[in-house]
Amino acid sequence: MESVTSAVGFTAVLCDDCQGLPALDALRETVRRTPHGVLVRAPCQLGKLWCSARTKASGASGTVVLVQPCDVERRPTGPVIPVGPIRTRTDLAALTGWMTATPLTADSLPARLRTRVPSARARNN
Repeated sequence: MESVTSAVGFTAVLCDDCQGLPALDALRETVRRTPHGVLVRAPCQLGKLWCSARTKASGASGTVVLVQPCDVERRPTGPVIPVGPIRTRTDLAALTGWMTATPLTADSLPARLRTRVPSARARNN
């Protein structure tokens, strides 16, 4: 597998189940400006129970986006990076700016947007 630094694009999965700031237009614009970016809308990929628990724990809802760096042939070059919750226009601007940066790493995201996702084992228990 190639290193994350070879990523030139991404696949971004926007959770249709999240309630919060409408991010679709900003993400569409970012993808249009990124030659190898792809945007996918899908039901929650982390499970509705996880979304409900996250919302209750934080006291506020927000959009979650899963981003996976890829190469020019759409092959993943790194792990999926969960981003969110995106609650404000400032958060949305941070996300779209980060998506156009290289390399895409969780460490380069603002701390408030670094989502911790429990392992599949923890989600199933």
